Amino acid sequence: MNTSFFSFGTNDSFIAKSFDGLKYRNLPAPLQDLLRGSSIVDLNWATLGPHPDSWLILFKNSTGTNTLRWGPGIPQRLKTILEKTWHSPHLRAFLGPDESFIVWHPELIRWANLPANLEDALQGWLTPSGWRVGPPRMVTWGPDGAFFTMSEYGNVVYRLGDGDMWEIYKETVEEWKTEKGFLWTDLVFITLDPTTSDQFIAVRKDGTWAGSIDDINEDALETFALNFFARAKSKHKAKPSAGSSSYFPAGSGMPASTNGPPDAATQALYEKWSRETASMFAAASVAIGGSKPKQPRKLQVRSQSSASNSSQSTSPNPPRPTLSSSSSSSGKLLSAFPYIPSTITICALPSCKILKSDTDGIQACHHDIERLLRASGLYSYEWLRQERLRWHPDRFGRLCEEGWREAGKRMAGEIFKMISILMEEAKAVDGMTGNGSSM
Repeated sequence: MNTSFFSFGTNDSFIAKSFDGLKYRNLPAPLQDLLRGSSIVDLNWATLGPHPDSWLILFKNSTGTNTLRWGPGIPQRLKTILEKTWHSPHLRAFLGPDESFIVWHPELIRWANLPANLEDALQGWLTPSGWRVGPPRMVTWGPDGAFFTMSEYGNVVYRLGDGDMWEIYKETVEEWKTEKGFLWTDLVFITLDPTTSDQFIAVRKDGTWAGSIDDINEDALETFALNFFARAKSKHKAKPSAGSSSYFPAGSGMPASTNGPPDAATQALYEKWSRETASMFAAASVAIGGSKPKQPRKLQVRSQSSASNSSQSTSPNPPRPTLSSSSSSSGKLLSAFPYIPSTITICALPSCKILKSDTDGIQACHHDIERLLRASGLYSYEWLRQERLRWHPDRFGRLCEEGWREAGKRMAGEIFKMISILMEEAKAVDGMTGNGSSM
């Protein structure tokens, strides 16, 4: 069975299967021995729980028999169920916090200690005559009240967690929900981390995906998402077509864009700015919410078919206030704007020079913003849409000190509008080149 899945475990552990193969990290020794042994011919499903020894795998062995194995740390009630149930190749399970679990296949469903709202949703689907909206297709939950479930007929119930503990998950759900033409039946996979707030992965039919994870496992999450439906093709530099021209005309004051990767200097500038900005936002979030400190995590969202471009430059700009950062381990509201590096703001178009002359503004035009964001290597319509969320004036304003709030909201609004322009341009380019989100 070519079933792709991803499961988060404790201590930054995970197990994932996609068309790129089986990947895992920090698994307990007994589970690693099983995976490395010769008895597993095909791994159909795996789930990790909130303790190192809580895990469950379903696989086909060398004799072609479907087989279940589990760790000693799973709930005792679940052990009793598994010892008696049919080892269906379609069995699915999830292990949550506080001895909670669910296990189901076409002839059985059992659960225990689910979050109250999640259990109410499942009970609401079940009637004396059977499933009103079909049996569960996806069920997942994590700490701090977050969960998501979908029935086979597309009925969806979710909770976005307590306070701001699942902020990126919340943004993703709300963004997709309001997207024109999006249906929840477009979602083919979602799982939340049972141990850590705001870690999750969600994949849609068109290849668009969203995820949040600690930096150490970022590559694993991206590899899983990009290889969910089929093995991703290796990326090659695009060859310029005959008669193609630069994005900006000669003598326009802007450098010619390239199809290659970002130059090392620009990429380093972006990474430093992005890291410091994320740290400032995280510290401000702690200050307004009183929540426990969280390290910033990257949000990855893009279509499998999206392509990235970059632009280059070496011209310096006049100096401006430096970007100061504070550790996200202590709360501190924003009192200064995270200006983009002055060596990036090199657009010399007359209209842009006038715009940047405003000392109370962000001192950058949308061409400068584009150059900075392309250096991320992630540039696409979907990625821009998520980046724009950070700069919504109302949201940004909540992170600001009261005396600087109005100025901060106005400056964030400038970037918000500029990224909106870039999104429209990216959408137009996707339409011309066929790099849309459909597979």
